[in-house]
Amino acid sequence: MSASATVRILRLVVRTLLVALALFWFIFAWLSGAAEYGQGIGAVIRNLPNSVPWLFLFIIVYIAFRWELAGGILIMLAGLGSVVFFDAWAAPVVLLGVSLPLVAAGATLVACHIIDRSKA
Repeated sequence: MSASATVRILRLVVRTLLVALALFWFIFAWLSGAAEYGQGIGAVIRNLPNSVPWLFLFIIVYIAFRWELAGGILIMLAGLGSVVFFDAWAAPVVLLGVSLPLVAAGATLVACHIIDRSKA
């Protein structure tokens, strides 16, 4: 398998994982606090503001699809920022489920961009 094919596959895998990760955390944030508002669809709708910050991750993922280098850097920064925001050092689940996957995905996209540019 050539290096360019490997980069294409790696890029596809990372982008897919980023979309899945963003979707998972958006839905989790949206539904996890709904019980505080009661039962039913009204409670889920009232809890929607809790998931709004995860929409920013979707925006960053979109940027990564359009501009890989800028998006990769933003995703890495979001991962590092999540360590501080969520105090991830004290919560290994958050560190392993949010922060490190974002940093790794961003670094992978940056590496894919650099590899592609070095061939040109």
